[in-house]
Amino acid sequence: MDSTLLTTAAMYIGIAVGGHVSGRMTARTSASQIAADTVDMLQAQIEALKDDKQDRDDELAELRTRVSTLESLVTQRAEVELVHEEVRGARVVLDKIAVKVGA
Repeated sequence: MDSTLLTTAAMYIGIAVGGHVSGRMTARTSASQIAADTVDMLQAQIEALKDDKQDRDDELAELRTRVSTLESLVTQRAEVELVHEEVRGARVVLDKIAVKVGA
């Protein structure tokens, strides 16, 4: 074998090894970048979900306050209805007394 053939063969082997190593490094870098981008995207989604949850929690607290107020109003109305019925009953009695007294 002559030296030119050996040099050419060594050069092709070097190019092949270099291409293989370079390709693996590029693939590793690309995979790392994809993983980093995925993590960033997931973190952004988590933050958006946390914000959405906080908004819903705030809305739920407001709705609970409204329900409590409405329950209080319903209770008050029922109490007013009872008083109204008692006043009607008293009025009937007073009207009967007025008739007997002649007023």
